[in-house]
Amino acid sequence: MKGKAMLKSELAREAGVSRRTLYQWLKTDEEVLRQMGVTKHTRLLPPQAVKYLREKYSI
Repeated sequence: MKGKAMLKSELAREAGVSRRTLYQWLKTDEEVLRQMGVTKHTRLLPPQAVKYLREKYSI
């Protein structure tokens, strides 16, 4: 899967972690993700954010 927007809950499920854990990851990368248009209220992660998180966390 590449180039696909994804809900935060879907990405957490794919990674095998809870949504709470995913939110902790997002908080760690808050500045980088903000540049991609992601805020804490964003439900649908844009494709570039999904790609970044998959690469960083080996999902």
